[in-house]
Amino acid sequence: MPESMTATLMIFYTVFLGQIYLISIYYPGKIAARILYVLDNYPPSDYPKLYPSDQNKPEVIRSKLGFYKAYNTVVALIGFAILVAMLAMGYRPSPKGGDEIFVMLYFFLQAIPLILISISEMRQYKLMRTTFVSQTRKADLNPRHLFDYVAPRYVVTAVVLFIGWLAFFLSGNNFGADEPVKIFAVIGLITGMNLAYVAIITFFISGKRLDPYKGAADRNKQIESTVKALVLSSIGVSIFMMATQAADQYALELFDPVLASFYMQLCIIFGIGLALRTEDVRKMDFEVYRDKEPKQTS
Repeated sequence: MPESMTATLMIFYTVFLGQIYLISIYYPGKIAARILYVLDNYPPSDYPKLYPSDQNKPEVIRSKLGFYKAYNTVVALIGFAILVAMLAMGYRPSPKGGDEIFVMLYFFLQAIPLILISISEMRQYKLMRTTFVSQTRKADLNPRHLFDYVAPRYVVTAVVLFIGWLAFFLSGNNFGADEPVKIFAVIGLITGMNLAYVAIITFFISGKRLDPYKGAADRNKQIESTVKALVLSSIGVSIFMMATQAADQYALELFDPVLASFYMQLCIIFGIGLALRTEDVRKMDFEVYRDKEPKQTS
């Protein structure tokens, strides 16, 4: 095997191993520890507002958490098995590209529990809003602005890179007979993604509360992690699209799987990782979920 191919495979195996560890072992462990910390320290007997329905009771959550851990373990083992099979079969990435689809399919398999957790979290917020009883509280009258949560240089970088990607993408296409559909589809997808980011950021900064009980400080941390994650995601998308197009233009498609795997890991690091660091569960104010109503005595 040529030395260049050996080096390419070593890079791929290293990066893919990182994808297995980060997304199916490291961050699932962090998320599970975060959930257990809340369950162990803030029981429903003292913090009933944190558990708005029977589906949110500790025993139900612990049961689901067991499945969550088991699923991620199985997916990690599948990833290791894929690596072993590749080594045993003498896998070599196609010089014409396309192998990144397998990396992305494995990432989708890894992302399923994250999607389910997000859906469960949104359902819990909805139940909280449904059961929320208006109470006198101090309003936060200070208007919120984008740059309160993310430095202007990151927003400028995101805009400049999007324009740079668009120019690079258009310059690399010869507008043949079958090209316009592909070109407009890609431009529409990436532009739509960025517009969706803008809409989500606008919602979080000026929209209604997801969690009606959450205090201003914790809410600001949630907004900050969301805004930063989306701005960084926009930057990452532009860089990734330019890198993959450059690989196609300069016959470097061998690196497509590496680029795809590395990009997926960055999405998790600057998404979930950033949220876990910014919204430190040990520093959150859980007193807002405590039962403050006087208990009836017989």
